[in-house]
Amino acid sequence: MKGPFACRLYAEEPSGTFAHGHVVASVPDLTAAKQDPGYWHCDLAHRDRLTWSERVYALFGLPNGAPVTREWAAGCYAEPSKVVLERVRTYAIDRKLGFILDAAIIPEGMGERWIRVLAVPILRNGRVVGLHGLKRAL
Repeated sequence: MKGPFACRLYAEEPSGTFAHGHVVASVPDLTAAKQDPGYWHCDLAHRDRLTWSERVYALFGLPNGAPVTREWAAGCYAEPSKVVLERVRTYAIDRKLGFILDAAIIPEGMGERWIRVLAVPILRNGRVVGLHGLKRAL
């Protein structure tokens, strides 16, 4: 199916996987995407391991495929955006909810820029095992 990642995900997931606003899904194959929507994934089950698309690397001023940790990425968020991000993220994980956040980041060697973060929980057996979504420049 063609169209934005979220639309394809919604259309392609089996019946019953969308419940109470939560998404249960696997990480999509980004190599097949014709247009990079700014996809990201954080695997909570594996020490917050991050997977980023080329567009997200560019937002943070990194070359595609560079090693990145969540700790480093969180350090790029300007105050008070960093505090808000951590609070919203914790709340979302605890309550199995998604969120949208506009935040300021200051990538190394670059000026402040604003991004929009869309995050959706990945549930397995009723537990949040990851977050994924989209990041884009504002």
